[in-house]
Amino acid sequence: MSVSCQSAIPSTSLGPIDLSMKNNCIPPIVNGGYFAFARIKGHICLVQVSCDTPISALATVDVKIFRHEFITIFRLSETTTLHPADISIIEPLEELHIRYEEDNETVFLARELMGRLQKLSEGPRGRLPRTGRYSMQFGRPR
Repeated sequence: MSVSCQSAIPSTSLGPIDLSMKNNCIPPIVNGGYFAFARIKGHICLVQVSCDTPISALATVDVKIFRHEFITIFRLSETTTLHPADISIIEPLEELHIRYEEDNETVFLARELMGRLQKLSEGPRGRLPRTGRYSMQFGRPR
């Protein structure tokens, strides 16, 4: 008499699957789309938004997120699907200012875009407050 048992833990030919892993699902495929500066969970990033993403405030967004590597060079960091509350597109970028090498997932940005990215990354705390014409006249006793 033969008794067979099946484990409740899913497995592959390489062993059991770790269900606690963060990336236990297949990342979305982002073929084509537009590049943009976006705020993702408070950080300014270069992203490629999938052209298959519907234009809706309620739809999830499939993006490729690129990390800054050197001067004007960015490399693919991850491909993911984000909840609309986690991403805000700040500025779509014109293709003529971008060179994208799909074979090695590298993006080269024009220097003008790097200047804009730096200003966006600084935010309000990086800028000095402007002083009005009369601010010093009344602020200091003579």
